[in-house]
Amino acid sequence: MTQLLSTSKLGKNFGGNRALNGVDFRADAGEIVGLIGPNGSGKTTFFNCVTGFLTPSAGRVSWRGADVTGSTPGKLAKLGLVRTFQEKMVFPGLSVRENVRFAIIQHGERDLSEERIRGALTYVGLTTDIMDHKAGDLPWGQCRLLGIALALVLKPALILLDEPFAGTNRLAAHQVTQVLFKLKADGIGAIIVEHEMSLLLPACDRVVAFASGQVIGEGTPAEIIHNPAVREAYFGADHAA
Repeated sequence: MTQLLSTSKLGKNFGGNRALNGVDFRADAGEIVGLIGPNGSGKTTFFNCVTGFLTPSAGRVSWRGADVTGSTPGKLAKLGLVRTFQEKMVFPGLSVRENVRFAIIQHGERDLSEERIRGALTYVGLTTDIMDHKAGDLPWGQCRLLGIALALVLKPALILLDEPFAGTNRLAAHQVTQVLFKLKADGIGAIIVEHEMSLLLPACDRVVAFASGQVIGEGTPAEIIHNPAVREAYFGADHAA
């Protein structure tokens, strides 16, 4: 596989608190990587550092082999590294159509055709009969899918998804999973922070576990489930064996 993103000894301090401590990480084209860990383990800080929303205190971020440490989110997005957030990522007062049109314009494209907009929606499993609905009126699951669609309009090579299953019902969760399979088939990589293990693990090729700002385990979903260090981080020493 072609390596897209990598970090070397990545660190981030907030005053006396070390949120990331020497993280080595990689993600390849067309690979679905799960990023797990207890609350406060450094997952979101890692996302923020590699996508330019925070400047690392130490270490290096590389994109396609080039050092991009400290680059801005906008520059990284143009290179093909895009992320989503936990909250709604839409303009609630605009229609679904207007949201997609705005994302296309922001990407610098001129194709604002109905076909282009419909294609962005159907890729994530949304029906086109919602195009004139205000984005803020959509159910939470549809709103999450629309946010992913807006990120995919940027044509990323790698997308970082922050808890895409959170708050979704069974149908929306299934649609998110189908999007992940489509990304993989299209050669687009994804890194997913998620707490819903039952939804995350079946979609992943590889899982990386964080605790206290460090990588404590890496492997297939089956390997991670049985990793003693991961079990201890989640459940305590009595459940590590």
